[in-house]
Amino acid sequence: MCSKNQISKNGCQGAPTMIIGVLSPSTTLKDFNEKFNLYQKYGVQEYWIIDPGNRSVHVYALQDGVYQVRDLYTEQDSVRSNVFKDFQISLSKLFNLEA
Repeated sequence: MCSKNQISKNGCQGAPTMIIGVLSPSTTLKDFNEKFNLYQKYGVQEYWIIDPGNRSVHVYALQDGVYQVRDLYTEQDSVRSNVFKDFQISLSKLFNLEA
């Protein structure tokens, strides 16, 4: 996701403000290592890693150029973005646990 001021007719200018990734068994190491380091290097302010197998979400927020673990959320929780204040999701809905 990009901030409104980053969007032009050619797309998002600069690093996205927030990236949400979904783990699969073949991408776990890449998401937690390569992508993590790349996004941190280029200043992506918030990085969510959704883990469907464990029904959890890891949320990292950039602070002084380094990602700090903000929290680990599980299926009973709702996750709210630090940078997009109106963006919130219930993990029970995300993982289809509610009817």
